[in-house]
This record gives sequence, structure tokens and C-alpha cells, in this order.
Amino acid sequence: MTRRRSRSTYALLLTLAAGACSQRGSSPAVGPVPIENEPRHHPVFQNAIARVLDVQVPAGDTTLYHVHSAPNIGVTIESASTWMQPWNERPGSIEPSGVAGDLFDNWSRALPYTHRVGNADSVAFRYVVGEWLATSGRSCAAPPSGDARHVVKEGPRFQVIEVRLAPHAFTPSHTHVCPHLLVLATPGAMVEDGAAAVAHGGSGAGAWAWHEADHQHALRNAGDVPLTLFEIEWR
Repeated sequence: MTRRRSRSTYALLLTLAAGACSQRGSSPAVGPVPIENEPRHHPVFQNAIARVLDVQVPAGDTTLYHVHSAPNIGVTIESASTWMQPWNERPGSIEPSGVAGDLFDNWSRALPYTHRVGNADSVAFRYVVGEWLATSGRSCAAPPSGDARHVVKEGPRFQVIEVRLAPHAFTPSHTHVCPHLLVLATPGAMVEDGAAAVAHGGSGAGAWAWHEADHQHALRNAGDVPLTLFEIEWR
């Protein structure tokens, strides 16, 4: 059955689109700032090798111009239609920011680069992003064949393991040779059985935890819906 939007919803979308077009054509009021100083990029954890950002941009809002100076990888938690404008260039078109649960990265970009991002939608968008600041000096091991965990992305600085768990399912106990960032990509209730995380935050989709090298744990879906999560390892 096709869902119809109300007149009030259409009016809101038109208002947001008009505001986005106005902002896209406007001159910057503030010069570029380091990414960790951009108000919508919330630093929630940092150590010598990693910085974790919880990025939340409300409907109709636009970030400041900010500088990306480190390789990163992120998980889309909430998606929206967005536009991007590189420094001293014309703004791009309005496009979907990806599907919730998708991975994205800047590995192919020349660093540093500067841009701003606008939300042209009626809903907020949210990412959890890990930045690679230095090497861990570790060689990350892939999960064994047949495990519920499997490598979905890797490069010289990161290895990303995706874990999909049916309701009440769990992984075998396993050890991460590399330090890693765990991000819950979908709503639900995940339990870690093992040593406590060095740092953690949030609940449900977007919850994250940082573990140092040689951390051993098992992951368990304590809820009634399937879970997807990512273990992002630092090489």
C-alpha cells in the first residue's frame, strides 16, 4: 500500500528545501575549523591512535566548514538527504546520505580536505566515525571460516568485521589482536561477555565501545530483533 504524506509534511519539506538552497548559496560566516572543533562533530573518545566522533546534524542544519586531516571510517546510524560543499567550490547536489547500517570512508581522498555538509531533509542524520591517528603496530587476524563474524572491508590502516546476530544468538568467545572500535549499527540490545571496554557510550543504534589490543569477549543479542554491528580494528 502506498503511503501518502500529509499537506503539512509536504509544506515542511518545501520549507527545508528552500532553506537548504539558501544556505547552499550563502558565503561562509566562519572559516574552516578542525573537525574536532565543529559543533555537530562530537568527540566522544580519543587516545594516541584513534579519535571517535558522534556526528549529528538536525533537519535543515548545516555544519561549519571543517578540515578532515586523518583517514576515517564511519557507520551510518540515521540517514537523510544531504548536500556537500568543498571549500572555495560550488555546492553539490542533494543526495541520500546512505542507508542506516552502511559503512563509508575517505580512504581514496587526498588529505587534508575541507568541506561543509548540509541536511536538506525533515529528519536528522547521524554517523559514528573512527579516525586513524597513528598505527597500533599490530597485525589483525581475520575470523575463522564459518564464524558469524566476517571481514567486510580492509585497508592498510583498518580491518572491519561485520557481525550479524539473530535474536538471542551469540558469537564464540574471541580475541582481537588489534585495538578496535565496536559500533552497534541497528536498534536492539547487545551484551558483551568479557572484560570491560576502556570507554563506551550510547545505547541502541549508535552505541559504541573502545577496546585495547588483545581484548577477549563474546557478543550476544539480548533482544528479539536481529542485530548488525561492526568491529573496526586499528592496524
